[in-house]
Amino acid sequence: KMKKIVILSVFLMTIASFAQAQCDVTEFTNKCADRLKPLGFKYLKSYKLDFLNGSKKQIMYSYVFSNGTNYIVTLANNQKDNKGLYVTLLDSEKRPVASSYVERDKKYLSAITIKCSRTGIYYLAYEVKEGKEFCGSSVIGFKR
Repeated sequence: KMKKIVILSVFLMTIASFAQAQCDVTEFTNKCADRLKPLGFKYLKSYKLDFLNGSKKQIMYSYVFSNGTNYIVTLANNQKDNKGLYVTLLDSEKRPVASSYVERDKKYLSAITIKCSRTGIYYLAYEVKEGKEFCGSSVIGFKR
């Protein structure tokens, strides 16, 4: 009987620690989406950014952007000014188009805007450059 209690206790503690380690991005997604409307952008898509406590170095998503459309990519995490988290927008050949990290100033922007000049697949490469906040969110918005 004692053995069953010990096994059950270990099982419950494992579940509790797993639940705690989960990346809940609801708050971050809402923060990203709230920035769209005042700037005239409409919500398109959101991305959960779970770097699995640092075991993932980069998270990449693809999206088709349309010529002549303005896009915004917003970011949020637990850090002030989303320090450490940034996105690099890559074209279909995976060449950098824009980044939310300004190397010269060592500054992390909370959003980047792009006017698309060519319809095609673009890649959003998310990374954490410094810090230990490996959970965040990103939202894409558009306006014509």
